[in-house]
Amino acid sequence: MLVSWKWLSRYVDLPMPVSELESRLALSGLNHESTARLGDDFVIDLEVTSNRGDCLGHIGVAREISVLYDLPLRTPMVELAVNGSDSGLMTSVRNEFQEACPRYTARLIRGVRVGPSPAWLANSLTSIGIGTINHVVDVTNYVMFECGQPLHAFDFDRLAENRIVVRPATAGETISAIDHRQYTLGPSMCVIADAVKPVAVAGVMGGSESEVTESTRNLLIEAAIFTPLAVRRTARKLKLFSPSSFRFERRVDARQLDWASRRACELIVSIGGGEVIGGAIDTAPEVPQPQPITLRFSQLKRLLGIEIDRDAVLRILTALGCEQHHEAAGQVSWRVPSWRHDLTREVDLIEEVARVHGYEQIPEDHPIPVAPSAKRPFDVAIEKVRGVVLAAGISEAMTPSIVTEKLDAMLSPWTETAALSTQIPML
Repeated sequence: MLVSWKWLSRYVDLPMPVSELESRLALSGLNHESTARLGDDFVIDLEVTSNRGDCLGHIGVAREISVLYDLPLRTPMVELAVNGSDSGLMTSVRNEFQEACPRYTARLIRGVRVGPSPAWLANSLTSIGIGTINHVVDVTNYVMFECGQPLHAFDFDRLAENRIVVRPATAGETISAIDHRQYTLGPSMCVIADAVKPVAVAGVMGGSESEVTESTRNLLIEAAIFTPLAVRRTARKLKLFSPSSFRFERRVDARQLDWASRRACELIVSIGGGEVIGGAIDTAPEVPQPQPITLRFSQLKRLLGIEIDRDAVLRILTALGCEQHHEAAGQVSWRVPSWRHDLTREVDLIEEVARVHGYEQIPEDHPIPVAPSAKRPFDVAIEKVRGVVLAAGISEAMTPSIVTEKLDAMLSPWTETAALSTQIPML
């Protein structure tokens, strides 16, 4: 992930030397690969692990810096002006492949004049190695590298019947992508289509027949969520990889979707004119709340071996975007922010506290109590029963703990707790 120092400074103050920031980010989990000087700017190459998709944008990295240095974060305010027309009367979105696309949103812009990008926009993109095309395409790229949410702009007048259909590709169907290569698609792949043909490979790359050119006057702006498995499977089969597919494979922030769409529309109109038609068409506007995670303060010392002040723990987790849900004696329940898909357990919160507090604060020779494990009475009894029944000639069946969602819904006799789920294929 290439990060521009000047671009970062739009969201957080950077009073520290570059070398100090490189070291601090590395110690907190964003490994530093290299730094290059580019005129009056520095371009920092950070290694972002697969569980930290929230740091695949400048705002995400700026958020980390704001937490590490206790600095205020400046997220751009979007004040999008729209006319009174109903976009639903001009276009429609039908989602026929919710397994691959849980949510799809579309906004319409009418009367835009497509042209070159202003210097600030072009310089921002070229600083991280992204070429400029026109101000519409450049804005979608800018917003993606700003917040981590991929976007796509369609020439609305080149969509058959001016509508969008999210569906599986049909066997042997082809598409000419914006890299001007032809790709043969299959039923396992998700495509964005109009009434007749595919116009984009979902989450991977757009099609050349609906790309934005200087003659484009009306736009449809896509902001969607595509599942990691669907995007990964398609990108690998087609051997077609892009900054968009890289981000979708690591999951995007569902609650940031609308902000990214409005941000892109605002920038496009402010540069090239035009007007935004009504509100967004959204196939799944309701975003579920994550389940609270309980953090016991006693577990911090047990796992880390050091005492961390309670107020410091509360400050760190609040700064990271967590919200207090419930407080009881010696513990606090937290709702994690929507951009942190990797925070699912108590130990994840403890790790967050440790890395922000500083791993260097944990003495290397500090003893951590370790107790030898022992078999429970239940385990001893099971072993004896197993030995008796095996001696009697009875076979034991070891059923898999990983099952499909359909099978899990049929019967769950032991607990009412929701099953653990994953986007990674395991069956």
